[in-house]
Amino acid sequence: MSNGKRHFLDTFFYPESVAVVGASRNPGTVNFHLTGNLVKLKFAGRVYPVNPNAEEILGLKAYPDLMSIEDEIDLAVVSVPAAKTPDIVRECVAKKVKGVVLTAGGFSEIGTKGREVQSEMKRLLRENGIRATGPNSLSPINSRNNFIVSFGPVEKLPQGYLSFIFQSGLYEPRFNWLLTGFHLYLSKLLDLGNKMDVNECDALEYLGQDPETRVIAMHLESVAGDGRKFAQLLKEITREKPVIVLKSGRTEAGARAASSHTGAIMRSSDVVIDALLKQCGAIRVLGLEEFFDLAKAFEYLPPLKGNRVAVTTLPGGEAVITTDFCQIYGLVMARPTAESHASLRAISPPWDIPPNPFDMGVSSQFHPETDSYRVFVDALADDQNVDCFAIHLGGWRHRSGQFAETFSRVIKQGKPLVVWTADPRDNGGLIEELESHRIPVYPSAGRAIRALAALYHYHSRREGRVD
Repeated sequence: MSNGKRHFLDTFFYPESVAVVGASRNPGTVNFHLTGNLVKLKFAGRVYPVNPNAEEILGLKAYPDLMSIEDEIDLAVVSVPAAKTPDIVRECVAKKVKGVVLTAGGFSEIGTKGREVQSEMKRLLRENGIRATGPNSLSPINSRNNFIVSFGPVEKLPQGYLSFIFQSGLYEPRFNWLLTGFHLYLSKLLDLGNKMDVNECDALEYLGQDPETRVIAMHLESVAGDGRKFAQLLKEITREKPVIVLKSGRTEAGARAASSHTGAIMRSSDVVIDALLKQCGAIRVLGLEEFFDLAKAFEYLPPLKGNRVAVTTLPGGEAVITTDFCQIYGLVMARPTAESHASLRAISPPWDIPPNPFDMGVSSQFHPETDSYRVFVDALADDQNVDCFAIHLGGWRHRSGQFAETFSRVIKQGKPLVVWTADPRDNGGLIEELESHRIPVYPSAGRAIRALAALYHYHSRREGRVD
């Protein structure tokens, strides 16, 4: 860590010993997967299931309570009903665990009584120097050591440089799809829940100095930590790493909904929050679709040095729509050099057509599509007037292995490239093949161009260029 100091969140992401309190033998329960994922993914640390009614779980010795575990415990994952959670917290204090994850809901979000119980747990843990995430928290996740706290069966944790901060478990129902279908490459994930103790400032501070995190995507319903520190952290981090923020509770009704499930209290109007995020250089998004689209683009692609984009589409009408999106989002159509234009004539129809946007549909009537895409990219890859590419593929007409090598050469030269496909189904492994080479694929031109433009605007602001 920076300055040679170990951040307290290392205990949460790199525990050597983990107690799972509430571990279950029943595969039909969510608590089964708390232990099951650690076993299946081969977490390297020591795992101690705690269940008074079991002698072993998934081949691991089970313990009736925390105090019966002979080993010291770095992290206790407490997944018991809210009524029993305070008793387990007292056991954590007696056992002198270093960190606690509280998964249960039913505290500050339910009213005065719940807030009182939560406050008492906070006081007890703080007096004994124990840090805690939650309540209502489901995490951490760390792909580097396959450590995961999750209620669902997780198949794999593809390693990458993208880290998430969530205020609720909204990612959980779609987590497997995000990793295996949407092809996100993950570094770390932290769900803050009610933010009784660990808050967004702690998470930002940690991930900001984490060398395994290059992109931060953060979901917030409220700002619980010190507002000045939050702003300062954002300003410092966004100079080096993009921070994508999904701030929900924008409306009065949304704020009430946030309070009902995480106990979040809105301290500022959305207008103030929006101005703060922009001033600090964060990238604000409006919904989950944009949140994950941009997270993928920033993790996959190199910095975008300019806004001149080369576009090719199959139908000519889609070229018009894509051109509109480019202008709406702040990109401009590149003007290829005469030399590039001459190279494109090799895949043109018998008559001359504009080089940008290039009509691949007309070209494919006279030339093999695979050759046409290769010539298009090769002709413009070194063009000094082209900064990036947006390419439309037909999906069902293509198979894996046809484009990944050609497209990835462009990205390695430092020119970002995004793809959208007319058929979002991964027929023939096309999408999987492209995204295994860090070429992002989207289901529409609008989403592809929006992601590319966000990349440009962030790097333009960071480097002080006129945006």
